[in-house]
Amino acid sequence: MSTIKRTFWILALAALACLQAGCEKKEPTVDQKFVNTYTELLIVEQMYGSDSPKARLHRKAILDSAGYNRERFLKKANAILDDRDMWVPFQKAVIARLDTLIETSKANAEPRHRHREE
Repeated sequence: MSTIKRTFWILALAALACLQAGCEKKEPTVDQKFVNTYTELLIVEQMYGSDSPKARLHRKAILDSAGYNRERFLKKANAILDDRDMWVPFQKAVIARLDTLIETSKANAEPRHRHREE
């Protein structure tokens, strides 16, 4: 192999190694509207069960307000389930949303102390 070819291959491999090291895999962007919708549906299922008429009405209202129909929502949920790179960030976003709702609920439930002037 000539010196020029050898130098070319060394440079090519070095460039490839640099590119690979610099191209760390970033977590995919999570659709926050979908996360919020999914979270609300989880809460409804916990509150009313999965088969009650009240749960069905709430689920329909949630999907409608988010601009989803049942089929579109399920298609998007299944796409996330099938995408290994998307599943973990999605679950992290759902957990973060639930944590936020819990903290907000706790803050709203704390008794408010009124200061009375005496």
